Amino acid sequence: MDWKNKHFEREAVFQAQRDLVFEAARSFAAESLAGWQLADTSDGFEARGHSASHAATAKFRIEPAPFGTKVAVTLLVERAGPLGFMLFDVGGYYDRQMSKWLEGIQWHLHQGLTSTTQPESSAQARQAIPKPAGTQRLYVGCLVALFVFPLFLYCVSAVVGLLTGNLYLVGRRGGTIHGPWARIISGISLTIFVLIGLRVLKTRKKARGQT
Repeated sequence: MDWKNKHFEREAVFQAQRDLVFEAARSFAAESLAGWQLADTSDGFEARGHSASHAATAKFRIEPAPFGTKVAVTLLVERAGPLGFMLFDVGGYYDRQMSKWLEGIQWHLHQGLTSTTQPESSAQARQAIPKPAGTQRLYVGCLVALFVFPLFLYCVSAVVGLLTGNLYLVGRRGGTIHGPWARIISGISLTIFVLIGLRVLKTRKKARGQT
């Protein structure tokens, strides 16, 4: 088991020549993977960026197939992130992402093949663009809340402990620490929270700087 990266794989065969499929896949990645850095490889291209607060690398391998051109996508997502450690793909988020990528490539390929024979109006084109599902945004919001809310409770408890010398332990067993130890532990906890917050801000600024 790879404890550094979580691996995902998907593939699909498109009934078109390799150069057309490559152009469609490259165009889709450039438009849809905002903030990701793209680089061509010997058998396709790869994209590096962040997804759901985790650093990720997507490798698109494009090669001829018996009935067209096969696009094989390998996604490596770093398990450790600013919001915690990812042991498994909760709700199949990344698996759905890769399915949408392949659907997006199919759409771009279709647009490229039909634009020369039957141009669409701008309104029709906007309607055809695949949009992220609301359940996807809901999942990301729930995932963030799952990590942020406990941190908020611990942060409040640490502030109270630092000011009053009474540190209330949040959890099933609970408990209270009094005196100097309460202030020491509270100070250490707040320092950790500040470092986590700075790390998240640094990651977001880095992602925005790449756009």
